[in-house]
Amino acid sequence: MKKNILICCLSVFLSLLISTILFSQQKLSLNMDICQYRFNPDSSLIEIYYSLLPAKENSPESSAFVLELRITENQKPVINNLWKVQAEKQGEEEEQTQMIVDALRYLLTPGSYDLKLIAKNILQPNDIDSVEISNLKIKSFGTENVQMSDVEISQKIIPVNPANKNKFDKNRFNVTPFPLKVFAKENSDVYYYFESYNLKPILKQSIFNIKRVVFDVNGLPVPTIPAYSKKKRLRGMDDVEVGMFKISELPTGKYYLNFAILDSNLSEISSTTTSFYVHNPDVQVVDRNSLPIEAQMSGSEIALLPQENLEIMIKATKYLVNDEEAKIINKLVNENANRIYLYRFWKERDSNPNTLALESYREMLKRVQFSNANFASMQKAGWESDRGRVLIKFGQPSEIQYYPNVAEFKEFQAWGYDNIESGVVFIFGVLGAFGNLQLIHSTKTGELRNDFWFDLLKVSAGQTGMQQMEQGISNRSTLREIFQRNNLELPRYLK
Repeated sequence: MKKNILICCLSVFLSLLISTILFSQQKLSLNMDICQYRFNPDSSLIEIYYSLLPAKENSPESSAFVLELRITENQKPVINNLWKVQAEKQGEEEEQTQMIVDALRYLLTPGSYDLKLIAKNILQPNDIDSVEISNLKIKSFGTENVQMSDVEISQKIIPVNPANKNKFDKNRFNVTPFPLKVFAKENSDVYYYFESYNLKPILKQSIFNIKRVVFDVNGLPVPTIPAYSKKKRLRGMDDVEVGMFKISELPTGKYYLNFAILDSNLSEISSTTTSFYVHNPDVQVVDRNSLPIEAQMSGSEIALLPQENLEIMIKATKYLVNDEEAKIINKLVNENANRIYLYRFWKERDSNPNTLALESYREMLKRVQFSNANFASMQKAGWESDRGRVLIKFGQPSEIQYYPNVAEFKEFQAWGYDNIESGVVFIFGVLGAFGNLQLIHSTKTGELRNDFWFDLLKVSAGQTGMQQMEQGISNRSTLREIFQRNNLELPRYLK
């Protein structure tokens, strides 16, 4: 099957870049990238981009190649294509390098696939290279939620020329693939393309936002490429986004490019991520601690918090500070001041200062998210509940004892912590009509203490069957008797 192949005459700077990265290009080099796009509810459009760079010593006459693409699902062949390409001479300049770039398109149903692309020089059988991708998940682009395609990293994106159409045209743009995805000072422009689907039914407002963030390998935003937000008017069900940014100030390494769709309240609805590489040996890695505090913050996880979550994290942090520190928090005047305060607070308490990430902050964020997911009620968010506060402040308990069905008593839980004050317990019980668990007793110093806590859990005085019991059950032997009668284990640290 004959295919239309783009022969890219790369200029001297890209030739130098490629020769440096591929160690002077002594052999054939094959690269592949894959993007998924929506086609219909049952199938996804898969674009496979590949680049083929002949060995440096190859003449145009010896630069004919056979390529084979194998796609399997559960080890069963799905696609097996074989074709020939020829690298043609593009000029007399010795420094000019020829790269074959092509795009293949297939429809695949959702599932897990293995791909292998093989390139072999026809006249030199030992000149061979291959690329494999295992367990590629082909997803289904549904119609109920906002969906995003993969991000294609491109050499260049220009408007489509109606008089000169080619196979890289899509949605009004000519998008030249760049499967190598390695950039340097000399080719510092990173172009990108992606699509978004099902926008209109989900987004109630006429405006939505696209946020772009470049992360380093530690998952931290890159200070030299600040997070970028763009407002877009909703014009239909779907949207196409293209753009470019420069990497000339990034040091050598791997990076991640993330895009998120936000609603009018700046809440994230969907996101998509890809990776790329930078080869900049002349750019030194910046010591983040030497930067001004605001620049340090802009390169941390704190900078990525949506405003709504920022307010939650500020309020939740109050659980951890004394009254004087709480007064400082109350005097913070704006969003930037809140972010800088959070960054300072968690940097000072970082459990592992040897890494760039704020591990203690990440643990705090997990606790807040867990509380919101598990302790929320109609009256309060999970982080505002008593259990949320205790979890955020002290972490996961050593043991949780559940008492959901004690005869004639309301539901309660006992959280035991082995590593606090030689062992403490928090008792949460249902007091109101809404079934919410509230803190009713703790042996932790400074927390609510009520030795008569069990009285609070009686369904009613006439129904407990314990009318002979004195007012207030503070005696441990009496508690043991009650728990033994109901065949229950006494809460830890009350024994």
